[in-house]
Amino acid sequence: MAELFLPVLSHFLNGNPWTASDGRMRYRVVPSLAQNVEECILTAQVWEGPWAYEFSQVEEEKIFPLTEAGLKVLRQWLGDWREDIAQRPHRTMEEDYKRRIPDETDHTDDPEKP
Repeated sequence: MAELFLPVLSHFLNGNPWTASDGRMRYRVVPSLAQNVEECILTAQVWEGPWAYEFSQVEEEKIFPLTEAGLKVLRQWLGDWREDIAQRPHRTMEEDYKRRIPDETDHTDDPEKP
């Protein structure tokens, strides 16, 4: 399986988040910067698609040091999740839709609402 893509360390050191997908896995990585570089962290979240972050239930959140070593461990953690999600049975669109978390403006379940 191809190596999972993550931006280089400087992407996160500049305060940039990253959201991406790999197969049915979706993931989000957000840096938290601090004055002391040893206190900088990456918060990673993972969920199964097909829905975007706003409409999905995060399956796990984990914190990693904002270092090259931290990125290496993060990549492995995401790789493990990718394998786990890839081994799950495929769902129909109807089954996926039932898993979708509606936002405040989503009125698809109530025909009376515009």
